[in-house]
Amino acid sequence: MQENCIIFDTDEQYGKRLMCAISRHKNLPFGVQLFTRADEMEIYLEHHTADMMVVSETCCEYGVEKPCEKQAKKMLVLTEEQKTAGENKSGNTAEVREIYKYQPADSILREIIQFLGGKEQKQEDVELIGVYSPVYEPLRSAFALSLTQVMAESGRTLYCNLEAFSGLEEVLAAQDRENLSDMIYYYRNAGAKVTEQMKQMIVSLPGFDYIAPVEFAQDISSMQTQELTEFFLKIAKECGYQKVVLEISSAVASQWKMIFACSRVYMPVRQDYISVRKVQAFEKYLLMAGMEHLWNRIEKVELPQNNLQFNAAYIGSREGEEMNGFVRTLFTGQAAKNP
Repeated sequence: MQENCIIFDTDEQYGKRLMCAISRHKNLPFGVQLFTRADEMEIYLEHHTADMMVVSETCCEYGVEKPCEKQAKKMLVLTEEQKTAGENKSGNTAEVREIYKYQPADSILREIIQFLGGKEQKQEDVELIGVYSPVYEPLRSAFALSLTQVMAESGRTLYCNLEAFSGLEEVLAAQDRENLSDMIYYYRNAGAKVTEQMKQMIVSLPGFDYIAPVEFAQDISSMQTQELTEFFLKIAKECGYQKVVLEISSAVASQWKMIFACSRVYMPVRQDYISVRKVQAFEKYLLMAGMEHLWNRIEKVELPQNNLQFNAAYIGSREGEEMNGFVRTLFTGQAAKNP
């Protein structure tokens, strides 16, 4: 049975904004109900059970000091002032955790998911999926974004672009956001640990989450591939992602080492003379270097060339849905090959 989460805040405007932000996410492991009046919530609780309550600090006396028979086992209190992240307290019958109220809704949602899971939640292995090609393919990023959206339909998925100059600022609405450059800086300063500040840099769009691309190309090229791989695995595990889609580029030192870390890699290809020769040269290099096992995990993908427009409005557009459909068809074909 799906778990049930109640949001209770007498600030109707804030409550609706938070509810709207959470509702944009598909495949949440719980249902959400919003209440701005205590009497309406009491009526609801007479017939339903809440696994968790997200309560404004100004209203939390209802849940902590005046427990009812159907009070939630866990309470997330939205505080007016910043306190220690993830601070736990003991209520009368509930496990209580505090989180700062005025921060991005995506950060609050991640806290809800992690808190609902609790310590007994089994941490699934994180799967790294690569998108890489030695061939210039203008729709590669479009494919990678659609791949992320489709994968997110069956599990929490994070997208990260590892190009030196991605050009995706408008597509991802990432202008003026903290980005991968900032996250790498904090990661190193924290001694290769994931901090709450870093988690809040992850951005959510309808259907998937992403880390904004770097501003400084050397932030990628200066990291050893193993360090970069461990960085993404730690981020995913700390934030509860099952999959991470990495758009790998020549900015990554020894790209084949990152390919090795991926369970599967999609290689967009083209059929023009130079593109075919580039793929052949890449395959020859892997074979000569004794890395044929890497070639075996790469799937070449010829993307649709039907004048698809990849622009700032791509996500959620007709073109985006067409590419999403192509990716689903690709997965259907894989399932048929590997029943």
